[in-house]
Amino acid sequence: MQHRIRNVLLLAGLALLAHGPPQGSRWSTRELRDGHVGPVEGVAFSPDGLRLASADNSGTIIVRSIPDFDIVAMLHGRNFTEVAWSADGTTLVAGGFDSLLYIWRKPFTQPPDTLRYPGQVEAVALRDEVVIGAGGGDHSIRRWNLVFGTELLPFRGHSDDIYAVRVSPDGKIVVSGGRDRTIRVWNATTGHLMRILRDHDSVYDLTFSPDGVRLVSACRDGTIRIWNTHTWKAERLLRGPENSVHGVAVSPNGQWLAGAGFDNRVWVWSLPGAASPLTLAGHRRKVSGVAFSPDGRWKHE
Repeated sequence: MQHRIRNVLLLAGLALLAHGPPQGSRWSTRELRDGHVGPVEGVAFSPDGLRLASADNSGTIIVRSIPDFDIVAMLHGRNFTEVAWSADGTTLVAGGFDSLLYIWRKPFTQPPDTLRYPGQVEAVALRDEVVIGAGGGDHSIRRWNLVFGTELLPFRGHSDDIYAVRVSPDGKIVVSGGRDRTIRVWNATTGHLMRILRDHDSVYDLTFSPDGVRLVSACRDGTIRIWNTHTWKAERLLRGPENSVHGVAVSPNGQWLAGAGFDNRVWVWSLPGAASPLTLAGHRRKVSGVAFSPDGRWKHE
């Protein structure tokens, strides 16, 4: 990597990293320790980049304002695993091991609506007022229309726990991955199973590039695969930590790929190139989530 990763924010387990040289060690960091009790499992920026939500497994979600990172809301449930925003930034959804999906609306002053899932919720997504939840139980992907309050037909096919669910940038495709070592590609409208991609270990996370041309999968064995969404063939295999990569994110300009490692580090690759990765140290325990700021304008010196 010869260029600087600029004007982006990486958030991983609430250590903030920004505006640093990829080959050097002079990265500004800021650690946020107020509010969370349990390990932080999920992190997500609002689409406008003005809010940051972090969810921990003690059942607390903290919503912060950006760029000052003041706490604007503390939301409560039980043992959260993931958190996601709606496209307009007005709705926040989270899931956890209590088999519930929690739905809050801004300004987050009212109790949440809840939806029941038949097992532990490991993954959530929200697109066009459709909430998607997946996890254990019967290993199905459940969907609810929030406008009409109705449950839609589930997607079925996984044979074990589902750890990741993502919607493509154009909203036409849903992808899911999990313990059965498969990535399943679904038509978002009809639920038709379009493809089954096979990975070499449990799939812990998935993410699309902003243009939707690439899908990135993170595995328990520490590898990351980059798939072409036109051919659904694996283009590259990246080797990260010796143990798991629990989360992945692609920068808004599509140039950088970040992975949350169970080796207590964040790994950063050039997505188009083949240069050696940069590793960012500082966490004292496993890193469970990583995200780039959506507008690319925030920086912390």
